[in-house]
Amino acid sequence: MVFDLFETLVTEFDPEWKPGPSPASRLGVSDEVFDHVWQSRHSERMTRVVDFRDVLREICATAAREADAAVIQALYSERLAAKAKPFLSVDGRVLEALNGLRARGLKLGLVSNCSVEEVAAWATSPLAPLFDCVVFSYQAGVAKPAAAIFQIALDELELPPGRVAFVGDGGSDELAGAARVGMSPHCAMWFLNQWPVGLRERRAERRLGFPALSSPADLPTVVGDGS
Repeated sequence: MVFDLFETLVTEFDPEWKPGPSPASRLGVSDEVFDHVWQSRHSERMTRVVDFRDVLREICATAAREADAAVIQALYSERLAAKAKPFLSVDGRVLEALNGLRARGLKLGLVSNCSVEEVAAWATSPLAPLFDCVVFSYQAGVAKPAAAIFQIALDELELPPGRVAFVGDGGSDELAGAARVGMSPHCAMWFLNQWPVGLRERRAERRLGFPALSSPADLPTVVGDGS
């Protein structure tokens, strides 16, 4: 069985989160410039080792604004801490389900679209030792929904796609991507259901036609559709 990471095995949802000063305002640039450069570097950040701080410096340069090294370092440190937080408090239901699947002899794989800083804390997570293969897009040089990233996991697991289920929340059109490779996709709803309605609705069309799982406890029911 192959899993997505964010909003499938861990969640970044924080009901106590409150917005503070935006990165753009702290850098002294407009939101438009920040968003434009950030989005233009998204694909590269997902498929290469790109230093978050270099992107912030590029944003400042685009805005003809002198980069404040202290602000950039502070934003970098805060991002590392924020991205590490989900790995420090993994839902016990997820761990229980994964351990149960391993006890049944299933191989477990992970395929995640991520930049280098987003998974810097992965090795410290209780999830890390549970997986037989881990494919991070920034290391693989390719991102979901491309067939190649799923194939890397299948090759490492030494399993044909028809014997493998894929479980994810549907971001990056991953469910359709997994289906095109020949895997059996299932939509993980247990974290997605706690997010605001708007986000859930944006993901809705990407999970149409795919079986939904409301809880990690439902994962054993997927085994019949793949490994």
